[in-house]
Order: sequence, then C-alpha cells, then structure tokens
Amino acid sequence: MEKLNNIILHVCSNNKNREIILYEHLSSYITESLNHLNITHKSLYNLKSLTNLDSDNLLLLCIDENTLNHKEIYGEIGSIILKHPNHIILINKSNHNYLENQIHKSLMSLGFKLISQNNHDDVIFLFYTYNISDYKNTPDWLNSDNWANPKLWEK
Repeated sequence: MEKLNNIILHVCSNNKNREIILYEHLSSYITESLNHLNITHKSLYNLKSLTNLDSDNLLLLCIDENTLNHKEIYGEIGSIILKHPNHIILINKSNHNYLENQIHKSLMSLGFKLISQNNHDDVIFLFYTYNISDYKNTPDWLNSDNWANPKLWEK
C-alpha cells in the first residue's frame, strides 16, 4: 500500500492547488489512499454526471474492465478528454499484464501515456496521464544533429 500511496501523493503534489474529483467504481483503493494521505477530494459516482471541470480541478478516473467496455472507453473517455484535456489522471485496475489489457491498448490509442504502475493485493494499478501536446515522443533522428543538418547532407 505504501508504494501506491507514494504514487498518489506524487500525482497530487504535481497538481497542487487543484481540487481533486475522484471516480472509482466498486473498489476503494484510491479513496483509501487519498484518505490515508489526508488529501481532500470529492467523489463522482457516475461518469455521465460529469459536466464542466474548472481549470483548478483534477479528475482521477479509476476504471477496470467491469467499469467500461472497449466501445465505452472510446465514447466516455474520448468525450472527457475533448472537454478536459489537461485535467485527467486515469488509473486502470487490472488483474493481468498490462500488455494483454484491452483498456491499456484503448487508452494508448487515445493518446494517454503510461506514467507509473504498481502491484497491490494482486491488482495492478496503471497510472496514465493525457496531454495532447506531448503524447508522442519525438524520435532521436528527428533533429538538426541528424538528417535535418545541412552540413551532413553530403555524407
């Protein structure tokens, strides 16, 4: 639980001065962690009730395969990132390797980045962030030291 708490603390400390809104379905791991760390938050009980977030809100979405199916991920999460692109930390609970996890594949295709993972009580917690401006890493070869350098064109 300590490592999970450390990840939650890190995520929340990187988003200081933001009100935390948590959506967690059928479990309370993240709620317990926030309470243990004395981090104030509001609970959201239905994703459909999510309307507009203020710029000082941070939305923590804790989902698993029982929360949303593959199609719902694109519909629900896709509409949330369109409305609130810079205010989301998504936590995917899984019982197996994330490379086999359909939610992981869907989130990666939507532009989320896997920032951390933690095993706790035989549950794997995968933490994702979304920032459209840096969702794709720039490859090493795409810079002026390589092909875009006119001094190297004759080599």
